[in-house]
Amino acid sequence: MADINAKDVMKLKDLTSGGMMECKKALVDANGNFDDAVKLMRERSGAKGATPKTTEMKEGLVAAKISADGKLGVLVRLGCQTDFVARNETFQKLLTDITELAFTNDVTTGPAVHALPYPDGSGRTVDQVLKELIGGSIKENMAVTGLARFTSATGQVGKYIHHNSKVGALVQVDGAADDAVRVLLGEIAMHVTAGMPYVPMAVSREDLDQAVVEKEKALAAEGIDPKKPPQIIEKIVAGKLEKFFGDQCLVDQPFVKDEKMKVRELVAQTAKASGAPLKIVRFARFKVGEG
Repeated sequence: MADINAKDVMKLKDLTSGGMMECKKALVDANGNFDDAVKLMRERSGAKGATPKTTEMKEGLVAAKISADGKLGVLVRLGCQTDFVARNETFQKLLTDITELAFTNDVTTGPAVHALPYPDGSGRTVDQVLKELIGGSIKENMAVTGLARFTSATGQVGKYIHHNSKVGALVQVDGAADDAVRVLLGEIAMHVTAGMPYVPMAVSREDLDQAVVEKEKALAAEGIDPKKPPQIIEKIVAGKLEKFFGDQCLVDQPFVKDEKMKVRELVAQTAKASGAPLKIVRFARFKVGEG
């Protein structure tokens, strides 16, 4: 049997995040060859990580990155099973690295990020690194559970991340790319992150799924006396729909920092200051623990 020294065990532990006894066994099985021991550790931890006990990920963190010119932005949610792991330095570095990968590669889904080469020069994919950690030092399921990547040719992209990094939003506004728009983006992203009065279903009523609108119309008509004149019934239904739009459409919502102002009015004010028509194109909101 090869002579296994404590220095090599510690070096292998630091490199693979494995347990002391696991590292020693890998060195023994590799006859003291350090490179072969590294391969064994990664194979074994990856195999264990491939079948976690549960896939439920109610914890994690959210991060975002915006380009210097504001033309590109990404929002990433990395899920795990416990807050203890979410606060682990290894997990936080994973989130930083994965956010950078999403920023520098044209990907729009979690599986697409998982397939990218991890930026450590090892040749492993993100998925392989995650599985090794699941089977090694982390020992609980982890995955990219949310990803948004926006680019704007005529406007900018902005972000807001809550101080606990548990919820955040990404917003795209087209039409101008000055400082006023940059401030507007931060305000709207904060509004979406807050989710008040509700997390919006769409930017505007025109963007809502027509099936959702028709269902809401039917609900609005329930309980109305059918003997009422048709124009009165129509008016009552329209009033209820306006309330629905005001709750569920971003531009119709009262701005979270000033409920007397609609989000569309905030956009109009900025458009006047910028001297160009502005439009909220899209938004994404990720919260830890949500689907």
